Amino acid sequence: GDRFGKGPPVTPYAEFTEVTNSHAVYRVSALLKTEQSPYQLVQAYQSHFFGKILTIDGALMITERDESNYHESLVHTTLNYLPDARRVLVIGGGDGGTVTQLLKHPNLQEIVWVEIDEVVLRFAREFFPHLAKAQSDGRVTLRVMNAARFVQEAQYPVVGVNNGTFDAILLDTTDFGSAEPLFSSSFYVDCRALLAPRGVLAFNLDSPQWGQVRLAAASEQLSRLFEHTYVFQCYQPTYSSGHYAFMFASRTLHPFKAKVDWARYAAKKIETRYYNPDLHYASFLLPSQVQSVLHRVPRLHQLAPDIFPAYTLPGINTPGSARSRVEPLVSASSIPGPGDGAIPAMVRGDV
Repeated sequence: GDRFGKGPPVTPYAEFTEVTNSHAVYRVSALLKTEQSPYQLVQAYQSHFFGKILTIDGALMITERDESNYHESLVHTTLNYLPDARRVLVIGGGDGGTVTQLLKHPNLQEIVWVEIDEVVLRFAREFFPHLAKAQSDGRVTLRVMNAARFVQEAQYPVVGVNNGTFDAILLDTTDFGSAEPLFSSSFYVDCRALLAPRGVLAFNLDSPQWGQVRLAAASEQLSRLFEHTYVFQCYQPTYSSGHYAFMFASRTLHPFKAKVDWARYAAKKIETRYYNPDLHYASFLLPSQVQSVLHRVPRLHQLAPDIFPAYTLPGINTPGSARSRVEPLVSASSIPGPGDGAIPAMVRGDV
């Protein structure tokens, strides 16, 4: 039988409906629990096909069937550029999926996890115990607090964390409600200040096909703070459009020029359901219309110049060619740049 269902198919208790610009209906056998937290409405459902489902304010967050696509992509795509990483900061991700994947990397000594909503953590313990066990792992320092305040004040002595920077910061948040302050320019500046020189900031974005305004705005913001800002993607069937994007931002690491030590990754013997080395590189290859709203996109010739020639198709897949159609989220003068504080010129194309 299906590994996610409980017994044979049953007459549905109800249908969970998610409405954005499209309309999705999920057949469920039970509404397991619903609770209004101080921040959001949290609900859990049971589905024969998808297993347990977690929703926040009516938006699907994870299902047992395909949560690994998202979490493996966010974590392993980032961590494989940082084989010697020791400290990682996770913001959000109350279901535990991101931290669960991080714990598969034995080189990590400390994961600081900041989640604002205790109710989400409790739902994870009750309905997703295979993910929630990360809450009690010895390498994890879990803090239930406002993440914007955490990064702004850098309260390491207060919360019992060693002073120092993080090798990676992973944001795993909703794109609405209590998470909205996490999209501000000042928040990204604070994150950059907490990163090691070779560190990576990675976070979830939106559908690359349907959420291009947000992708363009994030590219605008991050390109003023990091020399290397690139969007990568995963196949996520239960998210709007079935296609989802993440941001990769670093002051020093280019995803196709930085070498990944795949032998070291293989030695970790990490079991995955979605992520693999081939998909790692493929995830950075984007459709033309998505490339056109971004400031920077990696090219295959940067990865293997002997196999893939350099090319440009003006107006079709030239980074930034459609940017004028998108309202910028912030002005250049409002964001300090990397290094000495000057605003760097945004570079389009291969960088």
